[in-house]
Amino acid sequence: MSQHHDLTPTGGPASDDLAAAALTRQLLTAPAASFTGGSDTEVHTLVSSDHVPLYLFAAKSLARHWPEVSPVVHDDGTLTARDRSRLLRHVPGLRVIGRREADERIEPLLAGYPQLAAVRRGNVRILQLVDYFLLSRSRSVVSMDSDVVFLARPDRLVRWAGTPSAERATFLYSPEEGWEPQGVHWIADRLPGVPYVPYMCCGFACADVAGFFDPAYLEEMLTRLPPEIRFAPRYVTQMSYSLLGGRAGEKRVAGLGEPYRSGRLEWLPRIDDRVICHYFASHERATTYDNLVEERDLLSRALDGGGTRADAG
Repeated sequence: MSQHHDLTPTGGPASDDLAAAALTRQLLTAPAASFTGGSDTEVHTLVSSDHVPLYLFAAKSLARHWPEVSPVVHDDGTLTARDRSRLLRHVPGLRVIGRREADERIEPLLAGYPQLAAVRRGNVRILQLVDYFLLSRSRSVVSMDSDVVFLARPDRLVRWAGTPSAERATFLYSPEEGWEPQGVHWIADRLPGVPYVPYMCCGFACADVAGFFDPAYLEEMLTRLPPEIRFAPRYVTQMSYSLLGGRAGEKRVAGLGEPYRSGRLEWLPRIDDRVICHYFASHERATTYDNLVEERDLLSRALDGGGTRADAG
């Protein structure tokens, strides 16, 4: 990756341009993300060309605090050869799954699930569920959006990843509280009596692959929903995670609590043991540049190590 400012589009005030350029230099000169892959846990992320730099902040902070996992990037269809080169240079050993490859592998696997297959063809966001689990090579999958950074070692997740499947939660999720998660609000009216997980964010979640993902159950639920919901451009993935969590049962599902709560730092209580920050890069922000400017302190802190103690949960 060159150190030109192709990752930081200009056009804002001069002070913002300087801040974005400085943050980009910090990202480019930070050590490459080094992972050992020793925990039988994969961290999957759907990445667009525009969000490559944001993913690099995520991956480098993840490697600093949880290097035992294996990172996997799913191309949303916009990644270029140059993007792939950048990703592999900064995250050596990264598995990048191209969109064409994913389509060729997934379509036969969904042959018996026509509604789920149709949703996947028309909604790239559902790759964050279907592809993460069907293309996983590990026992455990972490769903992590590109706009998540780690600020401390996730001790609770490290313990979870090392626990036998029969003795651990099937699904752990980042709480999304203080506002109604949009992907969940359809369920009570449209699927009465169906269990689901309220106030959850699928932008950061952990699941036991064998115990969590059930395409037949998703097919049944999607079939019961009207087309305007089934094929809605947003929030269907969050709804689907919530339904699968409900299927797993209350005793097999747990929220990760305040240290893993989704939301921008300024929206959240100040605590000493925050582990992640999911800063909602697409909420009222148009570009990566906007996030480099608005989240400069957070992103710089993530590269420097976070500055918080590991969670005790």
